[in-house]
Amino acid sequence: MEITAIDSRKDLFEVKDVLSNETMDKLSKVELEDISWKRVDWQEDIERRQLDVAPGSIFEQIVEEINSQRETISKAIGRNIKNITANFWLDMPGFNFPLHIDNPGVVVALQLYLKDCDNAGTRFYTPKDSEIEIRDDEQHWHYMPEDIIYSGTKATDYRALYGPVRHTFSCVKNTGYIMLNGYNQLHGVPITLGKDDLRLSAYCFCEE
Repeated sequence: MEITAIDSRKDLFEVKDVLSNETMDKLSKVELEDISWKRVDWQEDIERRQLDVAPGSIFEQIVEEINSQRETISKAIGRNIKNITANFWLDMPGFNFPLHIDNPGVVVALQLYLKDCDNAGTRFYTPKDSEIEIRDDEQHWHYMPEDIIYSGTKATDYRALYGPVRHTFSCVKNTGYIMLNGYNQLHGVPITLGKDDLRLSAYCFCEE
C-alpha cells in the first residue's frame, strides 16, 4: 500500500495498491448487479446501493485484507487505528452526489475505488470558514455558500463546483483516499453517472 499526503495539511491522503492482484482479479469476476442490496441511510433518494456482505464473500475478504494493514495506515496518517469496518457502495446510472461535509461521527474515512469509472472520483474543495455554519444537530457542519442559496437540487447548481478545488481523486480501481474528517472537508462527486456507468467503492470507517 502507498499512502501520500496531498498537501501540507496532512489530513487528506491518496492511497494506491491497497488490495492484492489476486483479490482484485477475484472481484472482477463478480456480477455486481446480482448482489442483494439495500438503500443507504440518509441517501434513500440517491442512485446508490449498499451491497450485502455475505460470510465468506469477496467483500468480507476485502475488509479483512484492509484490516491487516492497520499498522501501515496508522503510521502514515499519525493516528492509532484499531479496527476498520466497511460499507460497499454500488453507484448506478443517474447517481449524483452534491457537495457536503461528513458529520462528526466520521472521524477517519478510507474510500477505496474498486472499479474504474471515468471522472467519477471524489473532488475536495477549500471552502471559506464563513461558508461553514455550525448547528446543534447530528450533521453539525453545514456548507452554506455565500453566493448561492441551496435549493436541494443537483451538485451542478453549486458555486464551489468551479472553484476553489483542493484535489480531485481519479476513480481508478485499487486507489482512493484517506480523510481525517473536519469542518472544512467539503467534497462531492463532480458528475452524474451515465447510462453505462457503475461506480463501486468500499467506504471504510477507521476506528481509533
